[in-house]
Amino acid sequence: MSLMLDYYIFYGFIFETLVFAISLMLIPYFLYPKLVDLIYKYQPRDISVNFKPEQWPSVDIVFAAFNEESVIREKIESILALNYPKDLLKIRIGSDCSTDSTDLIIEEFQKREKIIDFVKMENRSGKSVIINTLIQRGKSKIIVGTDANIFFHPDALKEMILPLVNDNEIHLVGGNLVYRGNNKIFLNSIAKNEKSYINWENNLKNKEGVIWGSSMGVEGGCYAIRRESFKEIPFGTLMEDFFLTMTVLKSNKKVVIAPKAICTEDVSDESNMEFKRKIRISQGNWQNLKYFYATVLTNPFPIGLVFFCHKILRWMLPIFFSLGSIVNIIFWLLQWSQIVMISIIFQMLFLILFILYPERFLPKTLSNFLKPLSYFSWMNIALFLGLIRYLRTSENGIWQPTTRNKL
Repeated sequence: MSLMLDYYIFYGFIFETLVFAISLMLIPYFLYPKLVDLIYKYQPRDISVNFKPEQWPSVDIVFAAFNEESVIREKIESILALNYPKDLLKIRIGSDCSTDSTDLIIEEFQKREKIIDFVKMENRSGKSVIINTLIQRGKSKIIVGTDANIFFHPDALKEMILPLVNDNEIHLVGGNLVYRGNNKIFLNSIAKNEKSYINWENNLKNKEGVIWGSSMGVEGGCYAIRRESFKEIPFGTLMEDFFLTMTVLKSNKKVVIAPKAICTEDVSDESNMEFKRKIRISQGNWQNLKYFYATVLTNPFPIGLVFFCHKILRWMLPIFFSLGSIVNIIFWLLQWSQIVMISIIFQMLFLILFILYPERFLPKTLSNFLKPLSYFSWMNIALFLGLIRYLRTSENGIWQPTTRNKL
């Protein structure tokens, strides 16, 4: 009788836990995106964005660089190749005490290109400090934020500017960041799953912008913002792009994505580097949650709803899963049930199956099926580790560039 009671208690508990966890996961990754798709299908499109202005606005392109000798030349060349009036363009670069040939390469361009404004920081300062410094040096109407390893398509700048000049309510526009790399990299590494996820995420953000003018985050490597909407980025901020996104939305202005504003980034197949990058991103997410959590209550629709469903629930998912596992272990310790112990061991083995890189020990067909699940597991582990780092560390914003694979 006691054994039967253990069965009922245990399986009832597991069933309720799974239903809760799966429901929590379904909202941000399935139900909410499907709702956005449905609304977008019947949403009227604003074609005024296709009208080009007689006079383009002045633009400051700003970015920070630290030891970027492998990409900085191509970066500057991609800006100089933009299809935009040069007399309206200024390139402002801040070097965060680079120790390689980054500064020499920038100075080489500066000698022949008057539109380049180059600043060498006296001490390691971090990205937020550099961006604030560079923006204070200019007076242009539009600020374009980017990164040293992001390369512009020739028409990318105009495509980002168009929504701003055609709609006074739009104050921040995100570009469309895509990965580039040879087929071998995409087929044989985490890059394939990363690319698929980024494409899916960009598509969702674009639809949020069309429907509500509330795209939940622009890419820090390619965005355009009106100068009057730029707010000084707090010291140590890791995800300044999301900080600016929420700042603009809180002011009741629109944030949208420009799908035709193509910017590219070299893909990385170094799983260790990508994992560290995701931990850093997660740490920045928790910073921004501290700044903007109240938005869910003060501005519940549409900003609060989009923020909660698109971002907060995703960030909270690994916490709830971890709590569920802890409760499961406590339940086993209290009951001393062999059934629960066997179940915990089974769950651990199942988790290991997802975490380990599947292709090393499984048939190819099964491995290909499990790779996205493995990627999803690692992504949520990085989210959890980012929370731990956020709670333990006082961030100064100083960074190291991620190693990328060149074409």
